[in-house]
Amino acid sequence: MSNSPNALWLVYDGDCPFCTAGAKMYRLRQNVGELHIVNAREIAGTELMTAIEARGFDLNTGIVARFEGRLYHGKDALHLLALLGSDSGWLNRLNVALFRHKAVLTLLYPGMVAMRNLMLRLRGKTRI
Repeated sequence: MSNSPNALWLVYDGDCPFCTAGAKMYRLRQNVGELHIVNAREIAGTELMTAIEARGFDLNTGIVARFEGRLYHGKDALHLLALLGSDSGWLNRLNVALFRHKAVLTLLYPGMVAMRNLMLRLRGKTRI
């Protein structure tokens, strides 16, 4: 795994269709650096997963982003992604418009987590 200081790591649940679609469509502004998008279900035992678990972050309640040596979880990770996001593509523009405001995130995030959990149940998938 790259240790570049400008690298952004986005850890998501690969069994969640919303998380997967969002992760695959995400784009960064050119000046941010490398973007590494990884399925949490595939990186057990790695330094990154160990760090996530040590912080007590639950990937069942939100994605994790690592940027400039710091970990962000859930709505804080979405806020970071909005601040670093590109205006390339409709999903990125929507992400930036909605999630750059913490008040909007506070309102929307619980519903987003509930939809994720419902989709996993409907698809017969287990939590991470």
